[in-house]
Amino acid sequence: MSKTKKKTYKELAIEFKKTRKESTYNELYHKMRPGLWSYVNNIVKDPTIADDIVSTTLTTVYLKIDQYNEDYQITTWAYRIAYNESIGWIRFRNKKVSMNVFTDAGIEPPMESSMPSMKDGLHLPKTESDWEEEQSTLDEQVRMTHEAINALPPMYKRFMVERFLNHKSYSDILDIMKEFEKGI
Repeated sequence: MSKTKKKTYKELAIEFKKTRKESTYNELYHKMRPGLWSYVNNIVKDPTIADDIVSTTLTTVYLKIDQYNEDYQITTWAYRIAYNESIGWIRFRNKKVSMNVFTDAGIEPPMESSMPSMKDGLHLPKTESDWEEEQSTLDEQVRMTHEAINALPPMYKRFMVERFLNHKSYSDILDIMKEFEKGI
């Protein structure tokens, strides 16, 4: 009774590229799928979406196997495809859709008219009291935000101030925090 040596990812990929045998692809598929799924799920944080992206990735591997460079591991190529698919999905999910018809059409709304507000299902211009009420609400939210930030420990407070009040990027904040640590 002889033991059959299990083939590596790379061996399976090269064999599939040369022979196009479905059985070889199925073996490669079942070997790669769990690791790919875990990787993608860690990126997108949604098991259903991870399933879709892994399916798309493995289909791409199947369809474009001729583009695979045998000098490298198949997993490197497949994980790069999965990463790009995941980032594409995240970008699609985060895409902001503008609801302003004027701006979308490239038209600046006239300055003298105010943006419409919903009153009884009709679009009516905002009254002075509407603007005052809106400003009062915004002022209250700003006050509550400042109170919440002031209640934080100094390290977290500094981060929140830089991020939300000074509109700094995470990398800028990281640089500031590193300089702060050097001074301590």
